[in-house]
Amino acid sequence: MFQALFINVLSVFLMMIPGYLIIRKNIISESALKALSHIIIKVLYPCLIFSSITKNFTITKVLESWQLPVSIFVFCIIGYLAGLLYLGFFKCDDLQRRRSILFQMTTNNYSFLPLAIIAKLYGEQQMGALILSTLGAELAVWTLGISILNTNGGGFKTKDLKHLLSAPMVSIYFSLLILIGLHIFNMPFQNLLDKSLFLNYSQKTIFQMGQATIPISMIMVGGRMGLMKFSDLKILDLWGVALFRLILIPIIGVILLKQFFPDHPFLNVMLIVVVMPNSMASQVLGEIYGADTKLFSGTILITHLLSLISIPLWLLLLL
Repeated sequence: MFQALFINVLSVFLMMIPGYLIIRKNIISESALKALSHIIIKVLYPCLIFSSITKNFTITKVLESWQLPVSIFVFCIIGYLAGLLYLGFFKCDDLQRRRSILFQMTTNNYSFLPLAIIAKLYGEQQMGALILSTLGAELAVWTLGISILNTNGGGFKTKDLKHLLSAPMVSIYFSLLILIGLHIFNMPFQNLLDKSLFLNYSQKTIFQMGQATIPISMIMVGGRMGLMKFSDLKILDLWGVALFRLILIPIIGVILLKQFFPDHPFLNVMLIVVVMPNSMASQVLGEIYGADTKLFSGTILITHLLSLISIPLWLLLLL
C-alpha cells in the first residue's frame, strides 16, 4: 500500500523536474517563471475553479460543506500557536527570523500540491472541495499571516483584504453566484448548458483550460525549486520548522478533524491539506515584506523534499 501511495505522490513530484531543469540550464529566466505564475493564477486556475465548482456542487451542497474553509482556517491558527510555542522554547532575538518562523508555521501549501495529489487519488468533486477550502486559507494568510510579516507597517490593515479579490477568489465568488442563481430558478447546471450550444462549448473550453493548471503549476513549482540553494539547509531553525510543519502540527490537525468531523464526506480532502509542506507562494510574500528569505527558501526546499516520504506515510495512516 505504501509503495502505491509513494508512486502516486512521486508522480506528482516528477512533474516538477522539467521546471527545475529549465531554470538550472538557463533555458528560461526567473522573469519568465514569474510570467508563467501570472498565467496560472490569473487565467488557468480561475478556469479550473469555475469548472470544478459549477460542475460538482449546488449552493445547498456548498453551504453543507462549511466545514471545509472553517477547518483550514482553524488549522492555520493551530500552526500559529505551535509557532509561538516553538519560539517560546527556542529563543530567537532576531525579529526578522522570529516572524519568518512564525509565518512558516502558520501557513502551508494549501492549493497546488494538494490539488495535484487529489487529482491523482480522487476526482473532480474532491478537487472542487479543496478549492472551497482555500477560502479559509486565503483569509488566514491575508489577515493573520500579514499581521505576522508586516510588523514594521503596523501589522494587518484593512487594505490587505484587497487580496481576497484576486482572480482565483473572484472566480470562487462568481461560481457561487452562478449556483445561487441556478438554485433560485431551480435549474441544474447541466440543464442550463443543454439549453444553449454556446454555453455548452464555452464550459468545455473553460474546463480544458483549467485542466492545464496542475501540470503547468507543477512545472512552475519545479522552477522555483531550481532557484533555491542547498546551502540554505544549514540553518538550524528550518529543521525545527520542518519537524513542526510535517509532523507535530498535522498530528494536532488530524486529531481535531477526526474528533469533530469524523463522518464528513470530504474529510479526506481536509486531511490531505493538513499534511502538506510549506507553500512556494510564501517565498514571494517573504520578499515583499522583508522576511528572512534564506529561512523561507530553506523551509520550502526541505519540507518539499521530506514530504516525498511524509505524505505517503500520512496517507497510509489516514486514508
